[in-house]
Amino acid sequence: MNNGKCDENISLHWIANECMKRRLIFKSEWIGEYWRLLTYMLLHSDYWHLTLNICLQCFIGICLEVEQGHCRLAVVYIVGGAAGSLANAWLQPHLLLMGASAGVYAMLGSHVPHLVLNFSQLSHRFARIAALCILFLSDVGFTMHHFCHNHNRNPRISLEAHIGGGVAGILCGFIAYRRVRPSTQRAIYL
Repeated sequence: MNNGKCDENISLHWIANECMKRRLIFKSEWIGEYWRLLTYMLLHSDYWHLTLNICLQCFIGICLEVEQGHCRLAVVYIVGGAAGSLANAWLQPHLLLMGASAGVYAMLGSHVPHLVLNFSQLSHRFARIAALCILFLSDVGFTMHHFCHNHNRNPRISLEAHIGGGVAGILCGFIAYRRVRPSTQRAIYL
């Protein structure tokens, strides 16, 4: 799932022209164009935005995909993306939305139910918790810096989409995820 999603993000970023962006970007005013609830996740504002989301998808998602399967993780990712756009539409209806951050936050949030369901079976569980906390707190710090110094302009970070995706990831993870069987293989996943 992660490799396919990353390939789609890269190729769409390189070929997306303004006409395509106008057809895929999310804005709540476009009632009836429901594909926009998800297609905004394929668009990114620049290469930095694209690269950051791809790296986070891989870092956060690979261990979940191995342990929970690509279908379960895809459900969490898609539900998180839709929840992010709906949260943005409800709380900031005038804003355009692009980027995969709501899906990334859904995967990040879904680590909570994964850890709750499988705590005793997971190797390196405390290192995983520490890595996820560092990642989350780093993003909170970056966002606070962006708010204080740039007044959340250029680019505008949709906290609503991030929070909507994260909450959806937690809730969806408890529904979609299962207990994993202890593995006989020795591998390190963060």
